[in-house]
Amino acid sequence: MSAWTLKFDSAGLFDFLHWRRPAAFKVARPAAVSREVSERRSEAMRGLFPKLASWYEQRMHLADMREVDRYLSQSTDLVDLERRIHEIERRDSASRWF
Repeated sequence: MSAWTLKFDSAGLFDFLHWRRPAAFKVARPAAVSREVSERRSEAMRGLFPKLASWYEQRMHLADMREVDRYLSQSTDLVDLERRIHEIERRDSASRWF
């Protein structure tokens, strides 16, 4: 029965892990970014977050409206619909205080 060994010298695993790419495949590092570009980038990021917050708030509002619409559509008659509307109004007015 022959035993095998893992060689870490010559053409073994060590050389494979430390293999270098040819010069043609090297990734070029970006040039230093000017201060003006950096300031414009930071200004754009500061403008992004309020837009993102308003988009998220709008999505949450639309989801709440869909839930209310679904709840109201389950009413069986006009009296039940009015009761549900008053219940939603009471819930919304109570939640504004907390």
